[in-house]
Amino acid sequence: MTPAQSRAYVPKVIELARRCGRVSGTLLDNISSEDNARDLNRLRQLVGDRALTYVGVSYGSVIGETYANLFPNRVRAMMLDGVVDPILWTKSAEARVADHISPTLPAFAQFLKLCQAAGPARCALARHAPLTAAQRVARLFRRARRAPIPAPRANPAGVLTYSDLLLTTFQPMRSPLDWLQYARELDAAASGNASALETAARQFRMPANLSESTTSAAIQCADGPARRPLSAWPAVMGHLTRVGPLWAPFLGWTNWAPCAANWPGHPTERYAGPWNAKTKHPILLINNVFDPADSYTRAQHVERLLGNAVLLTVHSWGHPSYALPSKCVDWWRVRYLVHLITPPRGAVRQTQRPFR
Repeated sequence: MTPAQSRAYVPKVIELARRCGRVSGTLLDNISSEDNARDLNRLRQLVGDRALTYVGVSYGSVIGETYANLFPNRVRAMMLDGVVDPILWTKSAEARVADHISPTLPAFAQFLKLCQAAGPARCALARHAPLTAAQRVARLFRRARRAPIPAPRANPAGVLTYSDLLLTTFQPMRSPLDWLQYARELDAAASGNASALETAARQFRMPANLSESTTSAAIQCADGPARRPLSAWPAVMGHLTRVGPLWAPFLGWTNWAPCAANWPGHPTERYAGPWNAKTKHPILLINNVFDPADSYTRAQHVERLLGNAVLLTVHSWGHPSYALPSKCVDWWRVRYLVHLITPPRGAVRQTQRPFR
């Protein structure tokens, strides 16, 4: 979070890249999304399917987009949920990270807006009039920037730093069903007890949880290498922080920095377009309007980009659309995957609202 912390972290990123090369060797040259798509096509052949039926969620949409453009005649049905823009994904590590952190702050604003609308009976942050939920959280963030907040009931007891506070936004923004509990934890921290948030941050920092939270840097570096060296971290991290202040420190250092640290992988196959091949049946895209990781505007762009795609808009929150249940959206998933029937172009569906 600070220049001193960043300078201390740089050699750790360099060591990560070195060790990854030592452990993985030439495997790093063969794990790009093109490699994954070609492996997927081989699996299709092995099970005897004439054409592929595929569901790709989040990064899985990149594999789907790549497959559809490499093997457009081998697609039966393809449903992509939480849609990634393949142009930005493959352009560079800098563009890829910026794309994924840009919708987070608007999603967080939705969390606070819906909390305030739910009122004090449903959202703890809305119980401090005349302060709004947004004002109370803004005060909490300013306080954490100045000094850590006590976490006396964490095990062991400790403090919540500003960087840990930012980390605690990652899972809840993707999972609106957790918003009631997250609002209570933020409210407790704003009252001076950050034990629950610090406990969550510690759990998130565990290697297993980190590895499940984002696509491997090795795959990302293969698909879109960094354009700037690691020594440019002040400028790159400064730019990313302006684009998406909540997740920039986390995703910048975990996803961009390794690619910039003399990454040892050199992909033998790396597909970077064109992306407009036409499949026999339309590809079904599904995206939440308030997705914190894969923005709705990017999904709209992908609908225009692919040769044959239909976007189902879900007026909802979280990542991907499965984050909040919707019988109507589920009905369209089944209808498409089984019967190859897509929703009408421009279709919009609703889900339940958080804090209900």
